[in-house]
Amino acid sequence: MMRATRIFLSVTLASTMATVATADPFKPSAKDQVQLGQKVAAQIRKEEKVLPDNDARVKFIRQVGAKLLAADAGDTKAPWQFTFDVIESKEVNAFALPGGPVFFYTGLLDKMETEDQVAAVMGHELVHVRKEHWANQYAKAQRESLVLNIGLILLKANNTIANISNLGREVFNDLRYSRNAETEADDIGMQTMIKAGFNPNGMADTFRILQSVSGGKGWEFLSSHPDDAKRVKRVEENIKKQGKTFPPQKKLNLPKTKYKEDPALDSIAEGFLSAITLRGMSGQR
Repeated sequence: MMRATRIFLSVTLASTMATVATADPFKPSAKDQVQLGQKVAAQIRKEEKVLPDNDARVKFIRQVGAKLLAADAGDTKAPWQFTFDVIESKEVNAFALPGGPVFFYTGLLDKMETEDQVAAVMGHELVHVRKEHWANQYAKAQRESLVLNIGLILLKANNTIANISNLGREVFNDLRYSRNAETEADDIGMQTMIKAGFNPNGMADTFRILQSVSGGKGWEFLSSHPDDAKRVKRVEENIKKQGKTFPPQKKLNLPKTKYKEDPALDSIAEGFLSAITLRGMSGQR
């Protein structure tokens, strides 16, 4: 009887693992990712100072986003629902939520000197969505947290959708990408920039600006990478491999943000930002 049980469990486990290999039961579906991203984006729009649609900075960000998306025509059948918004905040940051919502902080936008640099940040973030980096990381975390017991595996697989539906603001804590994911976002983001007609040197310049802003103390966009200089060097090497001459970078002509000092609001914002670990363009967000 015990032998028969062992055989049954072995066959069942093998069957289950084969299913996992072809369709990961722990990974949120594209539909789930879109719904989750929209849910969290709605919360952000209520809690953060999101600039109105008629603001010049919002219009510009959306123009760049549309240009980058149009350059990747092969991805038009994907279910992603991209939106582009700007948050008025001194924080130097930008991020993409699962499914498509992208948010750019004025603190970062004010540091940008060319349109190409903005395109570099956005191109990078779009890759995180298209390559499902959050969903893959979520699935990996779920698998690692399980005890290797067939009953628990099956239970977890059946409850995946329910778990996803209960996620909200805490999704920020799960947006921690591996170095491989970040490198992929850099590489593909640069290719998308080129296809869209931007100068890829804008990406290298962006990292230089961010390093300067950090004063060498590990600025948040770059904090997951032990050697930031190697990341910049990799981008520069990839540009050389293109063997092309690119159009000059276009100067960014946008109004700088004038912040109203409000100690109470600053305190609330500081508390909120310290509660999340999301950091754009870095693995340790």
